[in-house]
Amino acid sequence: RRPLITLTRSRWLNSATGQDDRTGDGTAVTENHPSEDVQGRRKRRRRLLWLGAIMVGMFIFAFANIPLFRLFCQHYGIVQAPIVAAAKGNETQQKVDVLFSGVVGSGLQVEFSPKDNDQTARVGQRMENAYTFYNDSNEVMAFHAVHAISPPAAASKLALMQCFCFTDQVLQPHQKKVEKVIYQVNPGLPKDVTQISMNYTLFKK
Repeated sequence: RRPLITLTRSRWLNSATGQDDRTGDGTAVTENHPSEDVQGRRKRRRRLLWLGAIMVGMFIFAFANIPLFRLFCQHYGIVQAPIVAAAKGNETQQKVDVLFSGVVGSGLQVEFSPKDNDQTARVGQRMENAYTFYNDSNEVMAFHAVHAISPPAAASKLALMQCFCFTDQVLQPHQKKVEKVIYQVNPGLPKDVTQISMNYTLFKK
């Protein structure tokens, strides 16, 4: 990709005529580089687009069945995470962005979403998020949540101390409830892992 550099009009004219890159009073013309905030927003946008594409795929396979969902996860390096115990010790200065998402499988009239779509956590730091569930039907909805983590190197390092995925869930007609997710990224996470995606898919019981 070409560097994103914006030249002033005088700089463009001078470069075309071979003149010096200075104004009439001898002041040098400066180049305007994108600010760190702009670069951060672009990085965040690319990250969300990638996550959105993965969510679309999960949504499609969630409407099929659990075996196909598992094949999809394996193909894209998304691990149906094992239960990992939280390691004891002090938190470190190593940081990682944790992204949260959710998909509802076929036959469930349930809406759910995370309180925070993303959080920044230090390795060894106890963190908390929450998901809101709402039964948008006149029937009782029973379901089980399957959580998947990407990249695979993070699956064995992300510990869940409290999660609605541990047990089956039941929502009465038009019931709304909030469930906490308490987690920790354990020491030993590879230094090149700076982002972890945690997705929950709801399957009807």
